[in-house]
Amino acid sequence: MKNTTLRRWQLLPVLFSLLLSTGVSMAADREIGGYVDRAEDRFVRNVWNFIKNFQGWQNIGSHRYQEVQYYWAEPFEFNTSHQYFVDKMDLAYVAAHGSAYYVQTNQSTGTGVDLRDCPAYGDLATGGDLEFMIIESCSTVASAPEVADWWTPWTSIFQGLHQLAGFRTLSYSDNGIPNRYANKLKANGGVWQSWFSAVDGERTYSGGTYSEYPGFASAIIYTTTENDRLGSYAADPAGGSANMKTWWQY
Repeated sequence: MKNTTLRRWQLLPVLFSLLLSTGVSMAADREIGGYVDRAEDRFVRNVWNFIKNFQGWQNIGSHRYQEVQYYWAEPFEFNTSHQYFVDKMDLAYVAAHGSAYYVQTNQSTGTGVDLRDCPAYGDLATGGDLEFMIIESCSTVASAPEVADWWTPWTSIFQGLHQLAGFRTLSYSDNGIPNRYANKLKANGGVWQSWFSAVDGERTYSGGTYSEYPGFASAIIYTTTENDRLGSYAADPAGGSANMKTWWQY
């Protein structure tokens, strides 16, 4: 599995040059990308256990999806060259260490990205296309329980982006969440709703309460995109904070 990731990363300069020189696009179909923090092996497994379900074209509702990128995470994939990486995808799945608004990309070098400083995602006018971003990390998707004006830090990346889902608390991975989530999406379940359900699938129930493990999920969405699913979703939102909405687990 790690060999597959490294091999595809070695092909990246050729792919990147091709995209720049030809402007090749597969806009008629929907694309999925996976991005792995260079830290622990579990992050490789987390992303693989999601994208392995999209190795061939998967018909979902009126669309079809396939994994087309599977790379070690690098800051430029999220910021300076976002149009060729996360923002070229229709759905991006990231596994990493994290903190509020932050995604680590390489533990040994201490590098990562603060999403508050990233360019707008999903803006077709500037080459973006991202509808859905899923970040399996600790605390990245800060929500209302963490920040009173929870919407303000997120407005910069939402410019056509429909939904962002992840965790608002510490989280535990290397479990069934990615595979369960992929299968719920393939069954045309709601994007953020399927994420919450996949997370809850790891909980245990004892003494009248559910466990905090594997963490509490959160999502940033719009009222117009709240019921999006891979097989059918709303038109791109205008962006900014108007009609922005959050859901969180507790």
